[in-house]
Amino acid sequence: MRPRPPVDSIGPRTDFVLCGGRLFWYHNSMPASETLHEPERRPANFAWPRRVRLIVSAALVWHLVGLLVGPISSPPSILGDRLQAIYLPYLQAAYLNHGYKFFGPDPGPSHLVRYAIEMPDGDKIEGTFPDRKVHWPRLFYHRHFMLSEFLVGLAGPWEPEFDWDRQPLSPPQEAYVESYAHHLLKKYGGRRVTLYLVEHRLPSPQEVIDGMRLDDSRLYRSRKLGSFES
Repeated sequence: MRPRPPVDSIGPRTDFVLCGGRLFWYHNSMPASETLHEPERRPANFAWPRRVRLIVSAALVWHLVGLLVGPISSPPSILGDRLQAIYLPYLQAAYLNHGYKFFGPDPGPSHLVRYAIEMPDGDKIEGTFPDRKVHWPRLFYHRHFMLSEFLVGLAGPWEPEFDWDRQPLSPPQEAYVESYAHHLLKKYGGRRVTLYLVEHRLPSPQEVIDGMRLDDSRLYRSRKLGSFES
């Protein structure tokens, strides 16, 4: 007697079905291997060890509390000051030590740096940073905005005997202004550049009611930062 071939090698065959007390038969042209279905095998559920879960949970809690340290520290509070002392190294390393005062109640003016470059052939190139038309995408604009705002943040004590446009630059400001100037000269190949600091204040509520636009020329004032040669 010949051995029965394996199931996968069985070809077309006749199958029988019992229905309502009567026996029906039909010709099945599909191999048996295609009509048999094995139960679906699901991978075993993966679970981290308890120690790993505790470490990850503690790290998440630490990070979430760190996100709250900045907002609760302004205005200063006892809890905010204590958390700030603990979290300061982490916030600085993770670049989370942002300023959270720009939404109010009295946001201050913004600042731009305007430059005029004299080229060797006598031509002149003028520009401003940040510039929404040039610095795109928005993150690129923001990075240039930080350059101008960082420069203002380096200012020394206010000298009451001088007006705003004649306030002396602090030593750190002088160093950064010179660095900005040399970068522009190198980028454009100019022979001389003059830098100006432009301050843009926000309109008062009454000025807004009167229809003043945010880009109204009366909201701007500028001062010369210096001239530099290549």
